[in-house]
Amino acid sequence: MSKLSPVTILSFGIAIAIVALSYGYFYEWSPNMLAKSYWDAHKEKVDAEANKLSRAQKRKEDAIQMVQDKADQWKAVVARHTPPPSVSQGGINLAVNAWQLTVDTYAFRNSVQRQLNAQIKRGGVTVVAGPTVPDPGPQASSLVANYFNMPPFQYPVVIYDFGSVTVRGNYSQIMNHVRSWSSMPNFLAVADGLQLTGTSPNLTATYSLTVVGYIRAKETFPPVPEGASAGGGPGAPGGVGGPPSGGSRQGPMQGF
Repeated sequence: MSKLSPVTILSFGIAIAIVALSYGYFYEWSPNMLAKSYWDAHKEKVDAEANKLSRAQKRKEDAIQMVQDKADQWKAVVARHTPPPSVSQGGINLAVNAWQLTVDTYAFRNSVQRQLNAQIKRGGVTVVAGPTVPDPGPQASSLVANYFNMPPFQYPVVIYDFGSVTVRGNYSQIMNHVRSWSSMPNFLAVADGLQLTGTSPNLTATYSLTVVGYIRAKETFPPVPEGASAGGGPGAPGGVGGPPSGGSRQGPMQGF
């Protein structure tokens, strides 16, 4: 057998190398690269979903913080614009039997009137026509619904729409007076629609006044039927007797 020429040997070597490389490419490198591309694509999807979850978690945390901030702001409003929880402090307690609530609501009405009488003189103005707090009425069974606005609202609240109020003073006195309503303790007061007449320094101011009071009440006593005895309300403790008949007990608008 003759010896193979160098060219033949080189050709065999190249052929063997091509076979080996082809095997490595088709059975090792190419499948691995394809699998790698699949894994890379999967990783990108997983990373994208993880980023979505991270952003969603951040939005959730931001929303929770926003709710907490609003709750804190609301607590500050309630703390300043809520009447005290007892009649002795000038406020009202709704967790009493309905006949007692009738008596207490008149006392509360008169307390609100006194606070208005003091507030309306702020700024040094002269009162021409001031607000008068309405009489709550003697109907024990409807006080919570009509005077404290439950269930129209989800919480007890008094709303006094006093209409027009008129005062006199110079420009500075009137402006200080109108601004002072925003700082009225125990209530949220809104004065708007200010109109000025006259010649400075003798000006007459007319504006609309609305006063809102959020009532602190963990519970309200159930109403009793009209005509029931003082202690006869369903589930009620001993009452103090029915409200006296014979006219309104609305207090005078004093102090102007």
